[in-house]
Amino acid sequence: MSFITRFNPLFALAFCAAWSTAIAAVTDQSQPNVQDTPVKIKLTEMSMITVPVSINGSGPYDFMLDTGSAKTIVDQKLATELRLRPVGEKTVIGMLASRKMSVVHVDSLSVGGAVVPDGEVFSTDHAANIDGKVRGVLGEDFLRNFDLLIDYRHLVIRLESAPGSMSLSALGERLPLQLTSTCQGKPTRNRLIVGGRIPELGNETMGLLLDSGANQLTLFRDTLGAGESRAEPIWTASFSHWVAAAAAARTIRSLKLGSSSVSDVTAIALSRRADVDSDGLLPTSLFHSVLISHVGGFVILNPSFPKTGGDVPPTPGSR
Repeated sequence: MSFITRFNPLFALAFCAAWSTAIAAVTDQSQPNVQDTPVKIKLTEMSMITVPVSINGSGPYDFMLDTGSAKTIVDQKLATELRLRPVGEKTVIGMLASRKMSVVHVDSLSVGGAVVPDGEVFSTDHAANIDGKVRGVLGEDFLRNFDLLIDYRHLVIRLESAPGSMSLSALGERLPLQLTSTCQGKPTRNRLIVGGRIPELGNETMGLLLDSGANQLTLFRDTLGAGESRAEPIWTASFSHWVAAAAAARTIRSLKLGSSSVSDVTAIALSRRADVDSDGLLPTSLFHSVLISHVGGFVILNPSFPKTGGDVPPTPGSR
């Protein structure tokens, strides 16, 4: 299988959201509301998650769920269709490139029963660049208001006001999340960085961005050491255009995450990059489910829920 089909062409949207001076500041959305119900998701051929997103009560529209993207992005054509009010523009710094994006105001964003009112999101042409039916990227500025369960086995996500029954009842190792970092010497927010080690590459702990918008363990380094393949060109999307980059690949025998590990995982080393605020990308698709507690500041990989006898979380109010 070629790098083009194995490598996620959207991971470059996992930008750190550091930006230069702009016309208007991007404000945080506030006062979220949620009714915990499972939301059906769809997976693309490259394990990208699409979710139904409503904007100002219109929709739903297919958006890519991207925990690695600090901000939500809406396709410019959809923003025009919905008459979203422009409030300025920003120069956004991504991992492979930077570009100017419009900032538009939304009265509300919602996924299932989860609603976040009155906020501002980015708008750009061809925001998703993966499928003509995808109209944007749902980022951490929305997701951080909730506890989030991504369930690949049952093809659902659950969003719950925190702390809720999911995070309180879930069993599994609670790995701490670093929710802020730095990029170009400036603080970045809406990050989900977890510590990991690859003994074959040394004993140092790496900060890996937990990224549902990636389908390959990606390390921001020039080499993967002995056993790596020859660097080959790949194409990856950077916002709305394609960028060529070189990547070497290698099978990693063990990726240590807390007291557990993932065995025999293929990693790539991305030598071309602009600015990053982590040491690499950790795809959520490496696990059958992932529970992210934004309020608690932890993640459980492959959680179990004993009150239901398996990996399905309890309904709200159950004891």
